Amino acid sequence: MGLCFVLGAALLAVLCPRALAQITTPLQLPPNETGLSDTLSYVLAVEGKPYTIHLKKHLFIPDDFRIYMSDETGSSVSDSSYIKGDCYYHGSIEGVPGSAVTLSICAGLRGLLQFHNVSYGIEPLGSSPTFEHLVYRMNSENAAGSLFTQNHSRAAGWGLQEPPLVAVQLPKYIEVHVVLDKALYNYLGSNQRAVTQKMVQVFNLVNKIFKPLNMTVVLSSLELWVQQNKIPTDGAADELLQQFLQWKQLHLALQPHDVACLFVYRDQADFAIATSPSTLCRSDASGAVAVLQPAVTLESFSVLLAQLVGRSLGMGFDDNRGCHCPTHTCVMESAALHISGTKAFSSCSTADLEHFLRRNAGRCLLHSPPLRGSSPHSTPHCGNGVVERGEQCDCGSAEACSKDTCCARGCVLKPGAQCSSGSCCKTCQFKAPNTLCRPAADTQCDLPEFCNGSSASCPTDVYVQDGHSCEHDTGYCYHGRCQSAELQCRRIYGRGAKNAPLACYEEINSHQDRFGHCSNHQLNGYQPCSWLNLGCGKLVCTYPNRVPFTRFKGSIIYAQVQEHLCVSFDGMYSPSEEDPLLVKDGTKCGDGKVCMNGTCQPHSILNYDCNVQKKCSGHGVCNNKKNCHCHPGWSPPYCRVKGSAVGGSTDSGQWRRDINSLAPENTIKNVLLLTFCLLIPILICIIILIMKWNQLMRRCAGSEAASYASTEYDTSSFRSNLSVCSRQSSGSGMEPEPERRSRQSAGELREQ
Repeated sequence: MGLCFVLGAALLAVLCPRALAQITTPLQLPPNETGLSDTLSYVLAVEGKPYTIHLKKHLFIPDDFRIYMSDETGSSVSDSSYIKGDCYYHGSIEGVPGSAVTLSICAGLRGLLQFHNVSYGIEPLGSSPTFEHLVYRMNSENAAGSLFTQNHSRAAGWGLQEPPLVAVQLPKYIEVHVVLDKALYNYLGSNQRAVTQKMVQVFNLVNKIFKPLNMTVVLSSLELWVQQNKIPTDGAADELLQQFLQWKQLHLALQPHDVACLFVYRDQADFAIATSPSTLCRSDASGAVAVLQPAVTLESFSVLLAQLVGRSLGMGFDDNRGCHCPTHTCVMESAALHISGTKAFSSCSTADLEHFLRRNAGRCLLHSPPLRGSSPHSTPHCGNGVVERGEQCDCGSAEACSKDTCCARGCVLKPGAQCSSGSCCKTCQFKAPNTLCRPAADTQCDLPEFCNGSSASCPTDVYVQDGHSCEHDTGYCYHGRCQSAELQCRRIYGRGAKNAPLACYEEINSHQDRFGHCSNHQLNGYQPCSWLNLGCGKLVCTYPNRVPFTRFKGSIIYAQVQEHLCVSFDGMYSPSEEDPLLVKDGTKCGDGKVCMNGTCQPHSILNYDCNVQKKCSGHGVCNNKKNCHCHPGWSPPYCRVKGSAVGGSTDSGQWRRDINSLAPENTIKNVLLLTFCLLIPILICIIILIMKWNQLMRRCAGSEAASYASTEYDTSSFRSNLSVCSRQSSGSGMEPEPERRSRQSAGELREQ
C-alpha cells in the first residue's frame, strides 16, 4: 500500500499543492430506475467520513476540437480523438448545502470536491488494481500572494433605458481558442496529452462556475508553442496583450472562436490577467492574457480564467461595490484566487452581464457549436430532462413526472397534450398562431417573432438587415439596434438633446483626453481623431439648456462653438476600460458612411443589398437572412398580397398559416378572374352577332312587305278596271239594282 501511495503521489502534478493526503476507494452506486448514463453517484471517504456525490454529465468540447502543435516547421494539426467529450461531470455532495463537485471520469475520478470554504482534489492511483484514489486538501491560502493585484474599477453599469432582455434566459456559449507559450508547455510536462488533459480539466472547473448563468465555456481549440514562442511573452501586461492582439489579427485564422487567450508561465509576475473589458464578440479586441505561476493550483487558475472571461463579458470586480454573493466567496473578488471552496457570481456580476447583453454586445454567445457527446448519433436517454431524438417530451425524474401535467413517464405526452414546454406552449397546448413569443428588443431594427400554431418553440431570433436606415435617416440598423448619435444623445441627456454638428466634434475630439478622443489603447492611452474620423470618436451632443440633465455620475465639459453649446460626458472610467460613450458601431458619420471600430467607413462595408421597393413591394424590410419582413397588413414572402394582420416573414413563425390560408382564396380569385376575362369578350361577340342578326331580319322583313304590297295593288287595279268595263258593255237598259250590287261587290273586293 505504501508503494501505491508513493507512485500515486508521484503522478500528481506540481500544480496541486496539498496538505495531508489519504487513499480512498470510491464506490459507484447502482443507476437509478431511469438507467441514465449521464447521471452517476459515488460514495467516497474524505478525511475518514463517507460522502455521497451526485454527478451529471456536462459537455464543453466541440466535435471539431483541434490541437495545433507549433514548432520550427510551422503549425500542424495533431490528433485529438483521444479527448473524450462525454466523461466530464458536475454535481454536488449530498447533505452539504452549497457544495460543488467537478470531475472527469475518463480514466478514474479526477477533479475537485468543493465544500463551503475548503476544497479537496481527487486523482486515481494508476498502479492500484482496486480503483484506489488519492484525496488531498487543496492549499490556496498562499497562492500567488499579493501578486494578483487587479484594477478594481467598476464595470460599465449604465442605467440607460434598456429594452426587455431575452438573451439572459437563453443558453449561451463562449468559444475560446487557447494558446500556451513554450514555458508553460514545459512546466505542465512537455507532453501533448498531459498538457491537453490539464487544460481540459481547467475548462471543466470554469464551466462549473458559469453553469448558473446558463453559459458554457467551450474549449474550441488549443495551440501549443512547443519549440519557441511566436511573440515575446515578457514585458508588462498591456504590452503583452497588445502584442498578442496584433499577432491574433495577422496570424490566427484557425478554429472559429469568440475570444483568444494566451496562457504564459512566469516564476514571478506582477500581473495575473490582462484583457480589454466588454470586448468578447469583437474580433479586433477579443483577446486576453493570463499568467500561471508556481504557487497557483488548478482551482486558482480556473478562478483566474473565470475572472478573465467575466471581464470580457463586462463584469467588474466586486471589491467595495456592496455586492451580494450567494456563497462564501464571489468569483469576481480579487481574493477569490487565494480562497478554496465554492464560488459564485455576485449580484453585481449578473447585473453587469445583463447590461452587456442589453447593449447587444453578446450576439456571438447565442451560437451553439456541436459538442462531443451530443451528436445525432448519440443514444438519447429518457429521464434526463432534455428532449432528444425520438422523445415527445422529457419530464426528468419519476417524482417530477408525477407532478407534470403534460408529460408522462416514458417521455411521451399525456392524452390530449400537444406539448409540455417551450415559449409557444401553454397548458399543454400550442399557443394560437400569430401569438407573440419574442417581442422586438428595438422598435426600429429588431423584429418580433410569433408562434406558428404547430410548434412549441419560438422561431430563431431575426432582426433588420445591417445597414438599413433608421431614426429618420440619422443612423443605421446594426445587429438589431438602431445606432444613431441622435438616439444616443437623448438616452444620456433626455429630450431636447441632439447630435452635435461637425464643428463641435472637431473642437472636442481633436484632443487626447477623457472628454475627446477616438480610442483608448491600454498601451498608448487616448488617441486623437483624424479629420475623417471625427464623428466616430467620443460622442458629442448639444443641449438647449445651459445645464443638461443626466442621472449618471460623471463629469461634463462644455464648449461654445459658434452658436452651439457642445457637451461631452465622462463616466470616470479607468483607461483600461472601454468607454461606453464612444460613438457606436453602425452609427452614420456622413452620407453613405458608417462608423466601424472608431473609423468612418463606406456604407458598403455592411453588405446591405436590399431594395425594399423591388424585393418587398415597398411594404416591408429585409431581415438579417435577407428575406422580406412585411409590415402589418401584408403577407410574406414578398409583401404583395394583403391579408396578414401582423405582417412578418418566412422566418418569423406566423407566415405558414397565412400563406396556406390565402392559397385557396387566391386560387379561386385567379380562376374567377380568368373566367371573367374570357367570358366578357365572348358575351360581347354574341351580343354583336344578335344585334346584327336582328338588323338583317328587319331588312329582309321590310323587303318582303314592300313586294307583297305592290302585288296587292296591281291586282286591285285590274279588278277595278274589269268592273268598269263590265258596266260599260251592259248598256242603259240595265236596271239599277244590279249596278248597286256590282259596286258593293267591288267595295268588298277592295276591303279584302
